[in-house]
Amino acid sequence: MVNKKNLVQIGAGKIGRGYIADLFTEGGFTITFLDYSDKLVDALRTQGYYTNFKHHSDGTYTKQIIKGYKAFCTETEYDMCVKEISEASYISTNIFPGAVDSISHMLADAIEIRAVEDPDEPMDILIGVNFLYGSRLFGEGINKYLKTDNGKDFFNKNVALAECLVHRNGAFPTEEMLKEDPLSCNSGDTPFMTVDNILKNGFPENVGLKPLDNVPAWMIHKIWVANMSHSLGGYIGKYRGYTYIGECRDDAGIMKHLFLAKKESVFAMHEEWGMSYEVMEEHDPIERQKAGYLNHKANSVDKDTIDRVCGDLTRKIAKGDRLIGPALACVKHGKLPYFLSRGAAYAYHFFNENDPTTIKVRDYIKENGIEKAVTEFSGLRDEDKDEKLLKDLIVAQYYDLSDLYPFDINY
Repeated sequence: MVNKKNLVQIGAGKIGRGYIADLFTEGGFTITFLDYSDKLVDALRTQGYYTNFKHHSDGTYTKQIIKGYKAFCTETEYDMCVKEISEASYISTNIFPGAVDSISHMLADAIEIRAVEDPDEPMDILIGVNFLYGSRLFGEGINKYLKTDNGKDFFNKNVALAECLVHRNGAFPTEEMLKEDPLSCNSGDTPFMTVDNILKNGFPENVGLKPLDNVPAWMIHKIWVANMSHSLGGYIGKYRGYTYIGECRDDAGIMKHLFLAKKESVFAMHEEWGMSYEVMEEHDPIERQKAGYLNHKANSVDKDTIDRVCGDLTRKIAKGDRLIGPALACVKHGKLPYFLSRGAAYAYHFFNENDPTTIKVRDYIKENGIEKAVTEFSGLRDEDKDEKLLKDLIVAQYYDLSDLYPFDINY
């Protein structure tokens, strides 16, 4: 039987526990966490609660205790995970791209059960991910694993794949937080999440879900504008020797670069996706940006690490993603993306010895040179004049940022 007041949260990480669970708990929902880590699932079960530290713009925190949840491991308790999904009206997923296929398989198995046991009860799947085309990728994955015409018919008629805009950051808890609660979360305090206005069950009462039309386009805006500037701050900050994102936000030079890069991305959204400047200004008012500029008190307590924010480098420097996507759109529409291209050069200099993606990029550059690396990882080809222009900009700025002896540079 479908439980209309239970949310199944796929992914019990920082966003799942520190953001989604908070919103739905405030609306009177119980939460079922599904996660691949059996150690995390066991810890959640054993402790029976966790603390969510919500940080505010004035540098203070609010503590929230979340309890009364269930937790299952997707690796060792697959059948229970499928059962929980098949009995839920709302499912939320916050995962990395590499998990799309396995989660799609699990969702498809649950949809097959739902199509037989409760065919009149629709299912809303909230997709809050930091990569492009989430609903399309999940749709393709679920369709691949659906086995029956009955399941396919239910999926096409009664399941919504609703992309969401995640407005909270999920930082690593501080040592003090972990000492108080080893399962603690450290999140922002935005009281809502924007969701594509296509839900089959409607928007639940008292849950901070904010409807918006055409969220897939807004998701591109989020990646190209918000996520771009978040990552870019980290790339520049690491280059300057910083450890935490808060340190980057306290650096006037970095912030100037971020704001000017955002202007280039906003131009790209306007030209490539038809978003009006007025609507984008309403979404992220300049006065709000000014109010948060160099907020030293808030920045001093932001201990989210640069290495976490800038992880998965090969995805983030890919052709359509947060730097190359808007930069290429700028070139296409007649604007030189100076700050975005320089940001990409910083990204190619970024290195974290614990991140295999940065090791892969660094080793490729050492063996093949930056020119071939930009083609390999960012997909910029010499055969396309716009792509070659952007590639040349990135390569030139990469060399400008390097400490190479100028006579050793083959440029």
